Amino acid sequence: MTATAELQAEKKDKRPSTAHLKVVPETRALRDRIRAEAARFGKTLDRSRPFTKAELQKKGEDLLRSMELGEQYLGFTMVCIANEFWREQVQAIDFKRRLLLLPHCLKHAEGCPADYDELGLDCRKCGACSIADFKTRAENLGYKVLVSEGTPIVLKIIISGHVDAIVGVACLNVLEKALDKVLLAGIPCVAAPLLSSNCKSTSVDDDWVAELIDLQTPPPPTRTKTFVHLLRLAHQICEEPELSRLAPRTRAASEVASAPREEFSGCLRDPARQEPLVQHETIAYDWM
Repeated sequence: MTATAELQAEKKDKRPSTAHLKVVPETRALRDRIRAEAARFGKTLDRSRPFTKAELQKKGEDLLRSMELGEQYLGFTMVCIANEFWREQVQAIDFKRRLLLLPHCLKHAEGCPADYDELGLDCRKCGACSIADFKTRAENLGYKVLVSEGTPIVLKIIISGHVDAIVGVACLNVLEKALDKVLLAGIPCVAAPLLSSNCKSTSVDDDWVAELIDLQTPPPPTRTKTFVHLLRLAHQICEEPELSRLAPRTRAASEVASAPREEFSGCLRDPARQEPLVQHETIAYDWM
C-alpha cells in the first residue's frame, strides 16, 4: 500500500461511526411518543434562520435526555425535530409545488413489475406495495412524485425551480446523507423514516406518510431565510438564452451560435465545422 493510500485509509477510519445513533424505535407507541415530544419542542424553535447539523444534533440530544431515552434514537429524534421546524412552511406551499420522494426499497422485491428509467422506479401502480398508494394520493393532490434514491437528482430539481418543498420517505442512513444537501439548499422538507435500513421490502408508518402528504394550512408568519433563490438564479445563468447573452460564442459560426442546444452535437459531426477550437467551445457550452 502506498503512503497516499495509507493516509486516505487512516482518514477514512477516523470518521466517527453513527450507526449506533440510527436505531428506529421498536414500537409504534415509542415512535409516537418521540414525535409528540418533538412537536411540543418545536413550538420553541426560532424559524427565522435554518439550523446547522450540529444545532439539530444538540436539540435531539436535549430532547432525548429530557425523555430519559438512550442516544440510539438520536437520528430518529433529529428527523422529528426537523419536521416540526419545517412543518408550517411545507404545509403552506401549494401541492403543485411539492415533491414526494419515495424509496424504491418500499416495493416488494419479488415480482415487482415496475421498470427503471433515468429518474428512478417507474411504478405501475399494481397495488402490491404502498408505493402506489402514496404515489396516487400525492398525484391526486398535484404533487410531483419521484421514486428514487440519492440526492443529486433532487438538488437538480430544487435548483431548477420546479418545487418549493419536499416530502420524503427514506431510511435514516439516506436521511443523514441528505441532511447536508438539504441544509445547503434550505428548502422546506419533512420526512418519515423507514422502519429498517435493509434496502429490501422495507416498511414505514403508512399513516405518518399520509399525514405529511396531506399537510395544508395558510402561510406561516415567519419564513426561514434560505439561499434557494440564489441557487436558482445561478442555474439560470447557465441556461439559454442567458448563457449566450453573458458569454457569446466567439469561435463557432453564427448559425451554430444561434442553434438550440440540442443541435450542438449535430454541429460537431458536421465536417464543415471540425475546427478544434469550435469543438472545444461547443463542448464547454454543453457542459455548462
